[in-house]
Formats: sequence, structure tokens, C-alpha cells
Amino acid sequence: MRDTAGRTTSLLGPLHRAAPPVTAAAAIVFLVLTWRYAGDAVAGRVDEGAWSAVDALPRAGLARAIGLGSPGFVVVAAASLAGLALLLRRPRVAVLAVVGPGLTGVATTALKPLIGRTIDGDGFAFPSGHTGGAVSIGLVAAVLLIGAVPVVRPLAALSVLAGTVLLAGGVVGAGMVRIGAHYATDTIGGFCAALALGLGAAMAIDRIADRRIGGTGPAR
Repeated sequence: MRDTAGRTTSLLGPLHRAAPPVTAAAAIVFLVLTWRYAGDAVAGRVDEGAWSAVDALPRAGLARAIGLGSPGFVVVAAASLAGLALLLRRPRVAVLAVVGPGLTGVATTALKPLIGRTIDGDGFAFPSGHTGGAVSIGLVAAVLLIGAVPVVRPLAALSVLAGTVLLAGGVVGAGMVRIGAHYATDTIGGFCAALALGLGAAMAIDRIADRRIGGTGPAR
């Protein structure tokens, strides 16, 4: 489904085929990590290896970078992206900018005490809310960018999405591990939660909007 300028009006556009398997894979990884680390309080093998990898990274720079996943920044970034999407006449992306980060924030906060993983015996750690917040914003930004280009091949669109969320989640996640606030697997959990919730919300928004306007689905 396209507008008069030839741009797709669907939210996911060229990502519509990749979204379901990516969402499922992220959800499965999250569930496996939840099962493995629920109620745990020690570092696993992956966590120990990650500590060695990030130990050489500059602590001060990464400490500043984690602000990209802070609740305050996520709220401001989500509102800004929603406003930009409305200016670009992409109302579905505007809805995603609110719903995706919102769901991620609620989920990562509510699940921490239910899963019960702690770090250094001081507070719940899994999943990482900062990492999830950064990924949720990166996902919305990627979807908005992809939709702004008249013709994008599915593989290129998937590459843009992957590069954006990996950069956002990787920088913030590495920062959280470097300052000792999270285990690496906590950040992977936050990453997967944000990806599954964000893409899942995007698919739901497209489906609901298409039904309301009598469409049969996203443009192909």
C-alpha cells in the first residue's frame, strides 16, 4: 500500500517478511536466557568472557554512552521521533515510537523482580532496561529511515535495521557491563526483549491499520 508519492504507507514496508522470524528468534533467545538465569546471582561463562572483552574499553566514554538508554533520554527521543514521523506523514511510525519503547520499558522493569537475577547481591539485573531502551529507539529510527526512501530492497532494509539496533544496543550494553551494572547476558536479554516487543508492536500496528482502511496487508 503506497501513497501518492510512491512511498509505502505500511510501517514495516520491506521488513514485513523478515519481521516474524526475527521477532520469534529474539523471543526464543530471551526465554532461554530467562530460564537459564532466573534466580541466579553469579556470572556465567558468557559473562566472564564479556568482562575480559570490555575491560580494555575506555570506562569514561562508555559510562557517558549509557545515557542513551536512560529512561529520560528514551522518553525525549521517543517523543522526538514521534513528532518527526508525524511531520513526515508516517502516523504508524509515530505510534510505534510511543508503543515500542513504552512496552520495552514496562516489560524490562516488571520482569526484573519476577526473574530474580541479581548482580553482586544488589538489585535485580535481568533484563537490562538501559540496553532495551536504546534498542527500542534504534529500531524506531531505523524503521523511519527505511520508510523515507522510495525503494529499498528487503536485504538492504534488514541490514539498516540490524546495524542500527546492534550499534545502539552494543554501545549501551558494553557500557553497562564495563561499569559493573549488568552481566553481558542481562544486556542480551534487554536487547532481545526490545527487538521482539518493537517488531511485534510494528506488526500489530500494521495489521490493525490495514484492517481499518480495508487493506489486505502491507505493500509487497
